[in-house]
Amino acid sequence: MKSYCISGMKAREVLNNKGCPVLEVDVLSEDGRLGRASASFGISAGAHEVAVVRDGGPRYGGMGVLGPIRLVEERILPALRGLDCRDQRAVDRALLELDGTPDKSALGGNTICSVSLAVARLGALHREVPLYQYLGGALCDTLPLPLFNMINGGPYSAAPTDFQEFHAAPAGAKSFAEAMRMGVEVLQRLPEVIRKRHGAAAYRPGHLGGIGAPSADPREVLATLWAAVEEAGYADRFVLSLDCATSHLFDPESGRYNLNFGRFDTTEMIDYFTELVRDFPIFMLEDPLHEDDFEGFARLNAAVPTLICGDDLFVTSVRRLAGGAALNAAGAMIFKPNMIGSVSEALDAARYAVAHGMEVIPSQRAATSPDDPTAELGLAVGARLMKVGAPQTGERTQQQNNLIRIEESMGGAARLISGEEVRRWLVR
Repeated sequence: MKSYCISGMKAREVLNNKGCPVLEVDVLSEDGRLGRASASFGISAGAHEVAVVRDGGPRYGGMGVLGPIRLVEERILPALRGLDCRDQRAVDRALLELDGTPDKSALGGNTICSVSLAVARLGALHREVPLYQYLGGALCDTLPLPLFNMINGGPYSAAPTDFQEFHAAPAGAKSFAEAMRMGVEVLQRLPEVIRKRHGAAAYRPGHLGGIGAPSADPREVLATLWAAVEEAGYADRFVLSLDCATSHLFDPESGRYNLNFGRFDTTEMIDYFTELVRDFPIFMLEDPLHEDDFEGFARLNAAVPTLICGDDLFVTSVRRLAGGAALNAAGAMIFKPNMIGSVSEALDAARYAVAHGMEVIPSQRAATSPDDPTAELGLAVGARLMKVGAPQTGERTQQQNNLIRIEESMGGAARLISGEEVRRWLVR
Protein backbone atom coordinates (compact mmCIF):
# COMPACT_ATOMS: atom_id res chain seq x y z
CA MET A 1 0.00 0.00 0.00
CA LYS A 2 1.25 3.49 -0.85
CA SER A 3 2.62 5.76 1.88
CA TYR A 4 -0.08 8.36 1.22
CA CYS A 5 -3.00 5.99 1.71
CA ILE A 6 -5.19 6.45 4.78
CA SER A 7 -4.41 3.70 7.25
CA GLY A 8 -5.92 4.73 10.58
CA MET A 9 -7.96 7.21 12.59
CA LYS A 10 -8.17 8.18 16.22
CA ALA A 11 -10.93 10.39 17.61
CA ARG A 12 -11.26 12.01 21.01
CA GLU A 13 -13.17 14.61 23.01
CA VAL A 14 -11.31 17.88 23.56
CA LEU A 15 -12.52 21.25 24.81
CA ASN A 16 -12.93 24.39 22.73
CA ASN A 17 -12.52 27.99 23.87
CA LYS A 18 -15.95 27.90 25.54
CA GLY A 19 -15.15 24.80 27.61
CA CYS A 20 -17.49 22.74 25.44
CA PRO A 21 -16.48 19.27 24.20
CA VAL A 22 -15.77 18.95 20.48
CA LEU A 23 -14.63 16.10 18.30
CA GLU A 24 -10.93 16.02 17.42
CA VAL A 25 -9.81 13.57 14.75
CA ASP A 26 -6.36 12.25 13.84
CA VAL A 27 -6.03 10.73 10.37
CA LEU A 28 -2.91 8.65 9.73
CA SER A 29 -1.28 7.55 6.48
CA GLU A 30 0.74 4.40 5.86
CA ASP A 31 4.05 6.18 6.48
CA GLY A 32 2.94 7.31 9.95
CA ARG A 33 2.20 10.95 9.15
CA LEU A 34 -0.76 12.48 10.94
CA GLY A 35 -3.32 15.18 10.14
CA ARG A 36 -5.40 16.53 13.02
CA ALA A 37 -8.47 18.77 13.15
CA SER A 38 -11.58 19.64 15.11
CA ALA A 39 -14.65 21.45 13.81
CA SER A 40 -15.84 24.73 15.29
CA PHE A 41 -19.51 25.57 15.79
CA GLY A 42 -21.62 28.63 16.39
CA ILE A 43 -23.40 29.84 19.50
CA SER A 44 -26.04 31.30 17.18
CA ALA A 45 -26.62 28.89 14.29
CA GLY A 46 -28.48 29.40 11.04
CA ALA A 47 -31.56 27.30 10.33
CA HIS A 48 -29.99 25.86 7.16
CA GLU A 49 -26.66 24.75 8.63
CA VAL A 50 -25.86 21.05 8.61
CA ALA A 51 -26.74 18.99 11.67
CA VAL A 52 -24.39 18.68 14.64
CA VAL A 53 -24.44 15.25 16.30
CA ARG A 54 -24.02 15.14 20.08
CA ASP A 55 -24.75 12.56 22.76
CA GLY A 56 -27.53 14.15 24.78
CA GLY A 57 -28.11 13.00 28.35
CA PRO A 58 -26.57 14.45 31.52
CA ARG A 59 -22.91 14.04 30.60
CA TYR A 60 -21.39 17.42 29.63
CA GLY A 61 -24.92 18.80 29.70
CA GLY A 62 -25.79 16.73 26.64
CA MET A 63 -22.91 18.16 24.59
CA GLY A 64 -20.60 15.13 24.65
CA VAL A 65 -19.31 13.55 21.44
CA LEU A 66 -18.70 9.91 22.36
CA GLY A 67 -21.19 8.93 19.65
CA PRO A 68 -19.26 10.76 16.91
CA ILE A 69 -16.05 9.13 18.19
CA ARG A 70 -17.62 5.73 17.57
CA LEU A 71 -18.80 6.85 14.14
CA VAL A 72 -15.25 7.82 13.18
CA GLU A 73 -13.65 4.61 14.36
CA GLU A 74 -16.38 2.11 13.45
CA ARG A 75 -17.93 3.53 10.26
CA ILE A 76 -15.77 6.24 8.71
CA LEU A 77 -12.36 4.57 9.01
CA PRO A 78 -13.47 1.37 7.21
CA ALA A 79 -14.98 3.50 4.43
CA LEU A 80 -11.86 5.66 3.95
CA ARG A 81 -9.08 3.16 4.66
CA GLY A 82 -6.85 2.85 1.60
CA LEU A 83 -7.96 6.09 -0.05
CA ASP A 84 -5.31 8.56 -1.19
CA CYS A 85 -5.20 11.34 1.42
CA ARG A 86 -4.13 13.76 -1.35
CA ASP A 87 -7.41 13.24 -3.22
CA GLN A 88 -9.59 15.52 -1.10
CA ARG A 89 -12.59 15.34 -3.38
CA ALA A 90 -12.65 11.54 -3.40
CA VAL A 91 -12.41 11.46 0.40
CA ASP A 92 -15.19 14.00 0.80
CA ARG A 93 -17.36 12.17 -1.73
CA ALA A 94 -16.97 8.97 0.28
CA LEU A 95 -17.94 10.81 3.48
CA LEU A 96 -21.08 12.25 1.91
CA GLU A 97 -22.09 8.91 0.41
CA LEU A 98 -21.61 7.23 3.77
CA ASP A 99 -23.81 9.82 5.46
CA GLY A 100 -26.49 9.80 2.78
CA THR A 101 -28.70 12.54 4.26
CA PRO A 102 -29.34 16.08 2.96
CA ASP A 103 -28.47 17.71 6.29
CA LYS A 104 -25.64 15.32 7.24
CA SER A 105 -27.60 14.16 10.28
CA ALA A 106 -26.42 10.54 10.06
CA LEU A 107 -22.74 11.25 10.74
CA GLY A 108 -23.08 14.89 11.76
CA GLY A 109 -21.62 17.92 10.07
CA ASN A 110 -19.21 18.22 12.99
CA THR A 111 -17.95 14.68 12.38
CA ILE A 112 -17.64 15.09 8.62
CA CYS A 113 -15.92 18.46 8.94
CA SER A 114 -13.38 17.23 11.50
CA VAL A 115 -12.43 14.23 9.35
CA SER A 116 -12.35 16.25 6.12
CA LEU A 117 -10.12 18.95 7.61
CA ALA A 118 -7.78 16.36 9.13
CA VAL A 119 -7.42 14.67 5.74
CA ALA A 120 -6.66 18.04 4.11
CA ARG A 121 -3.90 18.67 6.63
CA LEU A 122 -2.50 15.21 6.03
CA GLY A 123 -2.54 15.80 2.28
CA ALA A 124 -0.65 19.07 2.75
CA LEU A 125 1.99 17.23 4.80
CA HIS A 126 2.49 14.77 1.96
CA ARG A 127 2.80 17.58 -0.57
CA GLU A 128 5.16 19.37 1.85
CA VAL A 129 3.40 22.72 1.43
CA PRO A 130 1.26 24.89 3.74
CA LEU A 131 -2.44 24.06 3.84
CA TYR A 132 -3.44 27.22 1.96
CA GLN A 133 -1.05 26.43 -0.92
CA TYR A 134 -2.10 22.78 -0.96
CA LEU A 135 -5.73 23.78 -1.47
CA GLY A 136 -5.25 27.00 -3.45
CA GLY A 137 -2.01 26.63 -5.38
CA ALA A 138 1.49 28.04 -5.06
CA LEU A 139 0.51 31.52 -6.28
CA CYS A 140 -1.72 32.42 -3.31
CA ASP A 141 -0.56 35.93 -2.38
CA THR A 142 -3.61 37.77 -0.99
CA LEU A 143 -3.87 38.49 2.73
CA PRO A 144 -7.29 39.43 4.10
CA LEU A 145 -8.08 42.80 5.60
CA PRO A 146 -9.05 41.97 9.21
CA LEU A 147 -12.49 42.97 10.46
CA PHE A 148 -12.11 43.27 14.23
CA ASN A 149 -15.15 42.39 16.34
CA MET A 150 -14.53 45.16 18.85
CA ILE A 151 -17.98 45.34 20.45
CA ASN A 152 -20.10 42.24 21.05
CA GLY A 153 -23.88 42.56 21.15
CA GLY A 154 -26.90 40.31 20.69
CA PRO A 155 -26.44 36.95 22.44
CA TYR A 156 -22.78 37.83 23.02
CA SER A 157 -23.40 40.65 25.49
CA ALA A 158 -25.21 41.34 28.74
CA ALA A 159 -26.46 44.60 27.21
CA PRO A 160 -29.76 44.23 25.31
CA THR A 161 -28.32 45.36 21.98
CA ASP A 162 -30.16 43.85 19.04
CA PHE A 163 -27.27 43.54 16.61
CA GLN A 164 -24.63 40.92 17.19
CA GLU A 165 -21.21 42.28 16.19
CA PHE A 166 -19.76 45.76 15.68
CA HIS A 167 -16.54 45.69 13.62
CA ALA A 168 -13.78 48.15 12.88
CA ALA A 169 -11.58 47.52 9.84
CA PRO A 170 -8.24 49.33 9.16
CA ALA A 171 -8.88 50.08 5.49
CA GLY A 172 -5.79 52.30 5.36
CA ALA A 173 -3.36 49.53 6.37
CA LYS A 174 -0.56 48.66 3.97
CA SER A 175 0.07 45.19 5.40
CA PHE A 176 -1.65 42.62 7.60
CA ALA A 177 0.87 43.24 10.38
CA GLU A 178 0.15 46.97 10.27
CA ALA A 179 -3.58 46.26 10.28
CA MET A 180 -3.15 44.21 13.46
CA ARG A 181 -1.28 47.04 15.17
CA MET A 182 -3.95 49.55 14.20
CA GLY A 183 -6.69 47.26 15.50
CA VAL A 184 -4.97 46.80 18.85
CA GLU A 185 -4.50 50.56 19.22
CA VAL A 186 -8.22 51.18 18.69
CA LEU A 187 -9.15 48.44 21.16
CA GLN A 188 -6.79 49.99 23.71
CA ARG A 189 -8.77 53.26 23.53
CA LEU A 190 -12.21 51.66 23.70
CA PRO A 191 -12.53 50.97 27.47
CA GLU A 192 -11.83 54.58 28.41
CA VAL A 193 -14.16 55.88 25.71
CA ILE A 194 -16.92 53.65 27.08
CA ARG A 195 -16.33 54.84 30.64
CA LYS A 196 -16.44 58.49 29.55
CA ARG A 197 -19.61 58.12 27.49
CA HIS A 198 -21.53 55.57 29.56
CA GLY A 199 -19.97 55.30 33.01
CA ALA A 200 -17.67 52.71 34.58
CA ALA A 201 -20.46 50.15 35.01
CA ALA A 202 -21.01 50.02 31.24
CA TYR A 203 -17.59 48.47 30.61
CA ARG A 204 -17.76 44.67 30.57
CA PRO A 205 -16.09 41.88 28.60
CA GLY A 206 -17.98 40.48 25.63
CA HIS A 207 -18.46 36.79 24.91
CA LEU A 208 -16.42 36.93 21.69
CA GLY A 209 -13.26 38.42 23.15
CA GLY A 210 -14.27 42.01 22.49
CA ILE A 211 -16.11 44.39 24.78
CA GLY A 212 -19.79 44.08 25.65
CA ALA A 213 -22.11 46.59 24.03
CA PRO A 214 -22.43 49.60 26.37
CA SER A 215 -25.86 50.64 25.09
CA ALA A 216 -29.06 49.12 23.74
CA ASP A 217 -29.04 51.64 20.89
CA PRO A 218 -26.99 50.43 17.87
CA ARG A 219 -26.38 54.03 16.84
CA GLU A 220 -24.80 54.83 20.18
CA VAL A 221 -22.69 51.67 20.01
CA LEU A 222 -21.45 52.69 16.57
CA ALA A 223 -20.76 56.23 17.79
CA THR A 224 -18.81 54.84 20.75
CA LEU A 225 -16.71 52.60 18.51
CA TRP A 226 -16.03 55.46 16.10
CA ALA A 227 -14.98 57.69 19.01
CA ALA A 228 -12.32 55.09 19.89
CA VAL A 229 -11.15 55.12 16.26
CA GLU A 230 -10.84 58.90 16.44
CA GLU A 231 -9.04 58.75 19.81
CA ALA A 232 -6.48 56.45 18.20
CA GLY A 233 -5.95 58.99 15.40
CA TYR A 234 -7.34 56.80 12.63
CA ALA A 235 -10.52 58.58 11.52
CA ASP A 236 -9.29 58.61 7.91
CA ARG A 237 -8.02 55.01 7.95
CA PHE A 238 -10.87 52.93 9.41
CA VAL A 239 -14.33 51.82 8.33
CA LEU A 240 -17.07 50.01 10.26
CA SER A 241 -19.26 46.99 9.64
CA LEU A 242 -22.16 45.24 11.36
CA ASP A 243 -23.24 41.64 11.79
CA CYS A 244 -26.93 42.23 12.38
CA ALA A 245 -27.98 38.54 12.70
CA THR A 246 -31.60 39.62 12.36
CA SER A 247 -33.15 36.18 11.91
CA HIS A 248 -33.45 35.82 15.68
CA LEU A 249 -35.33 39.14 15.77
CA PHE A 250 -37.90 38.12 13.15
CA ASP A 251 -41.45 37.14 14.09
CA PRO A 252 -42.80 34.93 11.27
CA GLU A 253 -46.42 35.34 12.37
CA SER A 254 -46.44 39.12 12.05
CA GLY A 255 -43.69 39.37 9.44
CA ARG A 256 -41.97 41.99 11.58
CA TYR A 257 -38.63 42.40 13.32
CA ASN A 258 -38.87 42.96 17.07
CA LEU A 259 -36.15 45.50 17.86
CA ASN A 260 -35.49 47.43 21.04
CA PHE A 261 -36.49 50.61 19.26
CA GLY A 262 -39.56 49.38 17.38
CA ARG A 263 -41.30 46.68 15.34
CA PHE A 264 -40.30 46.97 11.69
CA ASP A 265 -41.50 45.27 8.53
CA THR A 266 -39.06 44.52 5.71
CA THR A 267 -39.46 47.89 4.00
CA GLU A 268 -38.91 49.71 7.29
CA MET A 269 -35.78 47.63 7.95
CA ILE A 270 -34.42 48.52 4.52
CA ASP A 271 -35.14 52.19 5.19
CA TYR A 272 -33.46 51.93 8.61
CA PHE A 273 -30.26 50.44 7.20
CA THR A 274 -30.24 52.85 4.27
CA GLU A 275 -30.22 55.74 6.74
CA LEU A 276 -27.69 54.04 9.04
CA VAL A 277 -25.05 53.60 6.33
CA ARG A 278 -25.48 57.25 5.39
CA ASP A 279 -24.86 58.39 8.96
CA PHE A 280 -21.83 56.18 9.76
CA PRO A 281 -18.84 54.98 7.69
CA ILE A 282 -20.28 51.45 7.41
CA PHE A 283 -18.93 49.51 4.45
CA MET A 284 -20.62 46.14 5.14
CA LEU A 285 -23.90 44.84 6.56
CA GLU A 286 -24.05 41.13 7.35
CA ASP A 287 -27.41 39.34 7.61
CA PRO A 288 -29.45 42.56 7.79
CA LEU A 289 -32.66 40.63 7.06
CA HIS A 290 -34.15 37.20 7.73
CA GLU A 291 -32.15 34.23 6.44
CA ASP A 292 -34.84 33.26 3.88
CA ASP A 293 -35.64 36.76 2.62
CA PHE A 294 -33.66 36.66 -0.63
CA GLU A 295 -35.92 39.28 -2.20
CA GLY A 296 -35.49 41.67 0.73
CA PHE A 297 -31.71 41.25 0.52
CA ALA A 298 -31.89 42.05 -3.19
CA ARG A 299 -33.89 45.23 -2.52
CA LEU A 300 -31.38 46.43 0.06
CA ASN A 301 -28.45 45.48 -2.17
CA ALA A 302 -29.92 47.62 -4.95
CA ALA A 303 -30.59 50.55 -2.62
CA VAL A 304 -27.08 51.15 -1.23
CA PRO A 305 -23.45 50.79 -2.35
CA THR A 306 -22.74 49.01 0.94
CA LEU A 307 -21.39 45.46 0.76
CA ILE A 308 -24.42 43.34 1.67
CA CYS A 309 -23.23 40.02 3.06
CA GLY A 310 -25.00 36.72 3.65
CA ASP A 311 -24.04 34.34 6.44
CA ASP A 312 -27.18 32.50 7.56
CA LEU A 313 -28.58 33.43 4.13
CA PHE A 314 -26.01 31.28 2.32
CA VAL A 315 -24.53 28.90 4.98
CA THR A 316 -21.53 28.31 2.67
CA SER A 317 -23.81 26.34 0.32
CA VAL A 318 -23.62 26.42 -3.48
CA ARG A 319 -27.36 25.73 -3.67
CA ARG A 320 -28.29 28.74 -1.57
CA LEU A 321 -25.64 30.90 -3.25
CA ALA A 322 -27.23 30.10 -6.60
CA GLY A 323 -30.56 31.37 -5.32
CA GLY A 324 -28.92 34.57 -4.12
CA ALA A 325 -26.92 35.10 -7.30
CA ALA A 326 -30.06 34.80 -9.43
CA LEU A 327 -31.56 37.78 -7.58
CA ASN A 328 -28.33 39.72 -7.00
CA ALA A 329 -29.18 39.43 -3.32
CA ALA A 330 -25.72 40.13 -1.90
CA GLY A 331 -22.20 41.18 -2.73
CA ALA A 332 -20.47 38.86 -0.26
CA MET A 333 -20.73 35.55 1.56
CA ILE A 334 -19.42 34.53 4.95
CA PHE A 335 -17.20 31.46 4.61
CA LYS A 336 -17.54 28.87 7.40
CA PRO A 337 -16.60 25.31 6.39
CA ASN A 338 -18.43 23.70 9.32
CA MET A 339 -21.72 25.22 8.11
CA ILE A 340 -21.68 22.86 5.11
CA GLY A 341 -19.49 19.98 6.33
CA SER A 342 -16.67 19.00 3.99
CA VAL A 343 -13.67 20.95 2.73
CA SER A 344 -14.60 20.30 -0.91
CA GLU A 345 -18.12 21.67 -0.47
CA ALA A 346 -16.82 24.77 1.32
CA LEU A 347 -14.24 25.48 -1.38
CA ASP A 348 -16.84 24.90 -4.09
CA ALA A 349 -19.09 27.49 -2.42
CA ALA A 350 -16.27 30.02 -2.17
CA ARG A 351 -15.30 29.56 -5.81
CA TYR A 352 -18.93 29.82 -6.90
CA ALA A 353 -19.22 33.10 -5.01
CA VAL A 354 -16.06 34.50 -6.61
CA ALA A 355 -17.24 33.43 -10.07
CA HIS A 356 -20.45 35.39 -9.47
CA GLY A 357 -18.69 38.58 -8.37
CA MET A 358 -19.02 38.14 -4.61
CA GLU A 359 -16.44 38.72 -1.90
CA VAL A 360 -15.62 35.66 0.22
CA ILE A 361 -15.20 36.51 3.91
CA PRO A 362 -13.81 33.75 6.16
CA SER A 363 -15.02 33.88 9.75
CA GLN A 364 -14.20 31.93 12.85
CA ARG A 365 -17.14 30.66 14.89
CA ALA A 366 -17.84 31.88 18.41
CA ALA A 367 -16.92 28.43 19.73
CA THR A 368 -13.57 27.65 18.14
CA SER A 369 -10.16 26.11 18.75
CA PRO A 370 -6.64 27.57 18.42
CA ASP A 371 -5.91 25.42 15.35
CA ASP A 372 -9.02 26.48 13.40
CA PRO A 373 -7.93 26.39 9.72
CA THR A 374 -10.63 28.75 8.38
CA ALA A 375 -8.10 31.51 7.68
CA GLU A 376 -5.90 29.23 5.59
CA LEU A 377 -8.90 27.96 3.63
CA GLY A 378 -9.79 31.59 3.03
CA LEU A 379 -6.28 32.28 1.72
CA ALA A 380 -6.71 29.33 -0.64
CA VAL A 381 -9.64 31.06 -2.36
CA GLY A 382 -8.09 34.54 -2.33
CA ALA A 383 -10.35 36.07 0.33
CA ARG A 384 -9.71 39.83 0.63
CA LEU A 385 -11.61 40.35 3.90
CA MET A 386 -11.80 38.25 7.06
CA LYS A 387 -13.67 38.41 10.35
CA VAL A 388 -10.88 37.72 12.84
CA GLY A 389 -12.59 38.43 16.16
CA ALA A 390 -11.08 40.91 18.59
CA PRO A 391 -7.29 41.39 18.61
CA GLN A 392 -7.03 39.61 21.97
CA THR A 393 -7.74 36.19 23.59
CA GLY A 394 -5.53 33.25 22.73
CA GLU A 395 -7.70 31.38 20.24
CA ARG A 396 -8.11 34.59 18.18
CA THR A 397 -4.56 35.94 18.39
CA GLN A 398 -3.10 32.55 17.49
CA GLN A 399 -4.90 32.71 14.15
CA GLN A 400 -3.99 36.37 13.68
CA ASN A 401 -0.33 35.65 14.44
CA ASN A 402 -0.38 32.79 11.95
CA LEU A 403 -1.48 35.23 9.25
CA ILE A 404 1.35 37.59 10.24
CA ARG A 405 3.82 34.72 9.73
CA ILE A 406 2.26 33.77 6.41
CA GLU A 407 2.54 37.37 5.22
CA GLU A 408 6.20 37.37 6.23
CA SER A 409 6.80 34.12 4.32
CA MET A 410 5.32 35.69 1.17
CA GLY A 411 7.82 38.54 1.29
CA GLY A 412 7.11 41.33 -1.14
CA ALA A 413 4.51 39.26 -2.99
CA ALA A 414 1.87 39.63 -0.25
CA ARG A 415 -1.08 41.82 -1.23
CA LEU A 416 -3.79 43.50 0.87
CA ILE A 417 -6.95 45.11 -0.48
CA SER A 418 -6.46 48.87 -0.72
CA GLY A 419 -8.35 51.42 1.32
CA GLU A 420 -9.70 52.91 -1.90
CA GLU A 421 -11.24 49.59 -2.89
CA VAL A 422 -12.89 49.19 0.51
CA ARG A 423 -14.24 52.75 0.53
CA ARG A 424 -16.14 52.18 -2.70
CA TRP A 425 -18.66 50.37 -0.48
CA LEU A 426 -19.27 53.52 1.58
CA VAL A 427 -22.08 55.97 0.95
CA ARG A 428 -20.36 59.09 -0.44
